[in-house]
Amino acid sequence: MKLNADELNSARQHLLKKVVDYFIVKKGIEALFVQGSIASGTTDEFSDIDFRVVVQPELYEQFLDERFSAPKYWGEWLYNEWPAGIRWVCVSHFHPFNKIDVLYYQPENLQPSPWYLQPVQVIYDPKKLIHQLIEASSGLEFTLDVNEVNRLISKGLAQAEEVYRRVMRGELFYAQSLLDNFRGSMMQIDDYFLKNPSSSMSPSAHFEQRGSQMLIEVLKHSYPSLDQTSILNALNALLNRYQYQVMNLHDMLRLNRDAKTDLHWINTLINLSGGTFKF
Repeated sequence: MKLNADELNSARQHLLKKVVDYFIVKKGIEALFVQGSIASGTTDEFSDIDFRVVVQPELYEQFLDERFSAPKYWGEWLYNEWPAGIRWVCVSHFHPFNKIDVLYYQPENLQPSPWYLQPVQVIYDPKKLIHQLIEASSGLEFTLDVNEVNRLISKGLAQAEEVYRRVMRGELFYAQSLLDNFRGSMMQIDDYFLKNPSSSMSPSAHFEQRGSQMLIEVLKHSYPSLDQTSILNALNALLNRYQYQVMNLHDMLRLNRDAKTDLHWINTLINLSGGTFKF
């Protein structure tokens, strides 16, 4: 079986039209807009739809209550998925192989952010809420505050330590998943250095297109087979690069943590996992 590119592109366009037609006549809609590859004009046949709905506060709960049933009116619906504990997101899947992420906002949720300097396609905005939001976001950059950097360093150290612990206990499946989490923390730090947009929920999304070449090269060799030696080698390669990242963070920022302790523990993990090498 092979999916047809023209069919997928046509189905996505039809799905988007159905979604717009559904929401634009609903009472309480303040704005509709699209982000992601559709807004940037970089779609391919596997692109999904990043759809945003802004709802009047008094009707917001009603829209959230209907978020799982609404997609059934948009086409050949298959199923919904949603993140645990987050009511304002619904991801829906459709025949033949299309997906739409719908995020529901109240006007007060729309705060200036560098995310709104990424491409945005405004579909409906009679009160100019989205236009004003984009204007208010002008000049903002993607940065992490000191508390978030502190958290990321601790998170990375804990992930790397736990990879080693689980490998040595023979829990290789778990070690692999922890190794992926460690890669994600390193990607977030790389995004910080480059002032790129980053998401803690999915830091690896599109990373090939935005990451530093040095980290990308390390990452390419950090997806091991399911054996102890391969996982430790991958961990070792990542730790050597992580050491460089943490040194830079301490040089750039006044962090509420001791650099010597951080680097000592990274070096301990490097030695445990196989030794040091230079990039």
